[in-house]
Amino acid sequence: MKIKRRSIIITSFLAVLILFLIMKLVGSDDVIDALRTASPAIIALSIPIYLISWPLRGMRYQRILMQAGYKYDLNFLVGCIALSQSANVILPARIGDITRAYLLKKMKKIQLTTALSSLAVERIFDILAIALIGALALICIRGLLIDRWITNVLAFAGILLTVTFVLLVLSLKIRTKIGGVVMGFVREIAGVSTNPGAFLTILAGSLLVWLVDIITCFVIMSAFPMDISLTRTTMIAVIFLAIAVGNLTKIFPITPGAIGTYEAALTAIFSLGGIDPGIGFATALIDHAVKNAVTLICGGAYLSHFGLSWTRLVEVK
Repeated sequence: MKIKRRSIIITSFLAVLILFLIMKLVGSDDVIDALRTASPAIIALSIPIYLISWPLRGMRYQRILMQAGYKYDLNFLVGCIALSQSANVILPARIGDITRAYLLKKMKKIQLTTALSSLAVERIFDILAIALIGALALICIRGLLIDRWITNVLAFAGILLTVTFVLLVLSLKIRTKIGGVVMGFVREIAGVSTNPGAFLTILAGSLLVWLVDIITCFVIMSAFPMDISLTRTTMIAVIFLAIAVGNLTKIFPITPGAIGTYEAALTAIFSLGGIDPGIGFATALIDHAVKNAVTLICGGAYLSHFGLSWTRLVEVK
């Protein structure tokens, strides 16, 4: 556990350092002034809105497992997701995903390959939904100055998805036994990803999940008094793009819960969209804090419900 603790300390320090550097670049006084002017009532409104995403996540994951031949109670699946996402907030490198596989194997006797492949399917559709949202946002704000790194992130996501789906389709045509467990793993992913009905249902569920995520951010930004030249439609499109790119950066989670990198991406895109950097960073900070707090509270509630402890979960190998 010494290595794990050291890793947590180092990555947590990195997250704090990134946030500190962003605040210095944006201007500490501007950020503090923005936070002072925010409406607590409107920020509080974002909490129940974000809570809507949890049953949506559960229904999507329920559909993924049903495609693999398993049907479980929605409440149990929401609990598994809440616990794994809570672990991801605390630990770096999305180690929390292993937690969900552990829970499914321990509590429902699901094979590890099926548990892991179901997670892979969820991640594939997350990236697909986010990439589609980002592409739509780019079309809506094509008149604004967009840095090349933004389009590069979206292009990378598109290429990654294209290669993934091509490999999945090809894997279905392989008749020989190659790689045993590995081929079984790939085939389980392909079975969901290449089934038209399952594909459309899971994609729709993913789009709904991220739409709620975007609305949450929009409500939080509405808590700040702003005087900008952007139309409401363009402002919404900027938030769409910011959330898309911010979550795509989580593909490379160098800090726990992508704290720091998420705020950096959102602040940069908000600024390019004509939103005051101080308000942009304050929005990103509160948005991430609200979502992480809700996640941890839900995770804690289900931890008690399942009769588990955080120590047992984070020590899973």
